[in-house]
This record gives sequence, C-alpha cells and structure tokens, in this order.
Amino acid sequence: MKKINYIFPIAAIALTSLFTACSPEDEQVLPKINNTIFEVDFKGASTKEFDETPYTNFAEAGTRKWEGKKDARSENEYYEFSPFQSNQQLNVAWFVTPAINIDAANVKRLTFQSSQHHVVNSTNNNLELYVSNNFTGDVATATWVKFEFKKPEAGSKNYVWVNSGGINLKEFSGNIHIAFKATGGTASANAGSYMIDNIKVF
Repeated sequence: MKKINYIFPIAAIALTSLFTACSPEDEQVLPKINNTIFEVDFKGASTKEFDETPYTNFAEAGTRKWEGKKDARSENEYYEFSPFQSNQQLNVAWFVTPAINIDAANVKRLTFQSSQHHVVNSTNNNLELYVSNNFTGDVATATWVKFEFKKPEAGSKNYVWVNSGGINLKEFSGNIHIAFKATGGTASANAGSYMIDNIKVF
C-alpha cells in the first residue's frame, strides 16, 4: 500500500503537468513561414526543355539575347548574355520574368545568383536589375525601378557565382515583373558574359 501511495501523487503531478503544458492551438504563437511565391533554376534551359514562353527575352540593341546554357563541369543550367563576336558595337538585352503577385509574399524579398566570365570593363559591359509594376510586354513603355545588388566584379575569377543578397520589394503591390538587363558589345573590352540563376521571391 505504501508503494501505491507514493506512485499515485507522482502520477497525478505528471498528468497535471502534461495538461497544463499543452495550450489550445489558437493560443500558440507559431513562426511565420517565408513562403516562396516564385522560383526558377532554369533546369532544361540548355536543351530548350525549359519553357521560356512566359518570359520576355528582348534585344533592345543589336541581336544578341539571353540564352540557356549549361556548365559541363557542374551540370548546372542558367541563362547567359554574351555579346562575344556579335559583330555589333552595342548589345543590350532584357530578360523579364512572368508576372509575380508580390502580395502573396510574406516578406517581399528577391534573391538570385549571378556570375560572369571575361568581363573586364563594367562601365560598358554590365548587368542591371529592374522591377516594374506596369510592364505589359514592351520594356520601353514600362516604368522601371532600378535596384542595386551584390554582383561579380569585373576582372574577378570567371564562373564564380555571387549571391545577390536580399532585395527589398516592399514598395510594390499587385503584379510585378523582374528584369535583368545586360549590356556589352563586340569590342574585346566589352565582350564579357553575364549569367543568372536561382531566382526566388518570398
């Protein structure tokens, strides 16, 4: 009987602790998940299996556009702008995402990766980032907001991917389009290439 007397209080305390530790679900503060609302890694881009249809790939100057490529060493696929041997003094190309409803994002941030090879002059051979909330298919008639980001430096090691850092898109609402604009030319000082990959909005 003494053993029972000792066990009962211990069991009762354990049960009481169990029930008091479990609060109703509506009283718990759960962490907010940063849901990804747009993500693309360009898988299949080099073999044309990637569906480019929802994107806008536009040559503003010259004829060179962004093109799906593949790194033979890592098997990674990405989009690249290369004015090398274009025989055109100026090449400017835009790669614009489909519409993204930024209101569906919790924190309204953009991240991506970029890389370069053989860029020696970032003044005339550069990569820029823009966002618009009134793009309808013509880059010339849309209003674009330019954003700075961490990018590969001219003269740095080729084919090294750089994380953009978190780009704050809180000033936007509704549908937006994200654009990557690259500039270069056939001259050797301006013929370096830029690559983009792993675009994510959350």
